[in-house]
Amino acid sequence: MADDGMSPHEARQRASWGIGIALGMGVGVAMGVALENMGVGIALGIAIGVGFAVAFGAAGRHRPPEADAEDDGAPDDAPEADGERGPDDDEPRNG
Repeated sequence: MADDGMSPHEARQRASWGIGIALGMGVGVAMGVALENMGVGIALGIAIGVGFAVAFGAAGRHRPPEADAEDDGAPDDAPEADGERGPDDDEPRNG
């Protein structure tokens, strides 16, 4: 018999969509009443709900650790790395 249970990832995704749509519809109905146009309020609520659902779904993801926060991509022997001036930094050229 196949495993019919949901994985934790699937359960979290379903919950994030449910929470997002519920919050969005609440905001949308309130906006519809305030604007005296329920159709526009519900449409805005669905858009807001999708935004909430995506945000809640992305909040549970783990990012891989970044390499080195101090690494700016410049080689260590570059003049800018040590605060030294390079050959083209406001110095007159001979010749």
